[in-house]
Amino acid sequence: MPSRRKTPIASSAVISSTLAGCLDILGTDGSVQEVIVDLRNAESDESHTFHLALELESEIMDWESHTVASGTDELVTIDPPEDTSPVVLHGVVDNFADDLHFLKIDGVEEDFCLRLNFWSYHPIRERPLIEQLADIEC
Repeated sequence: MPSRRKTPIASSAVISSTLAGCLDILGTDGSVQEVIVDLRNAESDESHTFHLALELESEIMDWESHTVASGTDELVTIDPPEDTSPVVLHGVVDNFADDLHFLKIDGVEEDFCLRLNFWSYHPIRERPLIEQLADIEC
């Protein structure tokens, strides 16, 4: 029996910031009210400073820095301006820098929040990691 491989479609949903002004990034009638980032340092024995910047369709918001003590987490809420969509979260911790392009969210007709984790050290990946968890009601 021949096997059927399914190609993941998640990669096609990632939107490049170069196209941000041309597309409805989130594909929804609702708007993002907050971006909630859980700075995760629970797996570490030392404090780490996380640096974050939210990129919108037309600009990058100011960088924020948060030092998180060892063995703890800290929730950070970023409020994007009205009538604009977040496109990318830029993050730096220690020697790690990454950009998380938000996945397309379809069919949300109400206002919502984006929830992310930013790990100083992910226990499975064994390195820092930024991941999008969910879109949730605010």
